[in-house]
Amino acid sequence: MRLFGIVFIISVFAFGVVMMRIEINRSGRAIGQLHTEVEVKRARNQYLELETVRLQSPQAVQKLAEEKLHLRRTPPQNIIVLED
Repeated sequence: MRLFGIVFIISVFAFGVVMMRIEINRSGRAIGQLHTEVEVKRARNQYLELETVRLQSPQAVQKLAEEKLHLRRTPPQNIIVLED
């Protein structure tokens, strides 16, 4: 009976060690996936920051206004200034 107790205790310990290893591996994969996701988000954020700077330039705004909205710069002779 004593041998059975020792074998049982060793088996429970071994099972615990195996379960811990499985959980450690699972956590490692999850951490790796999160690191990858963080890098993707950082790259996207950097791209969006550069795009924001590009779109804030007057030349970019004028180009978009001309291409997308079909707006044209008004010739100076067509501008009428109203006085107070």
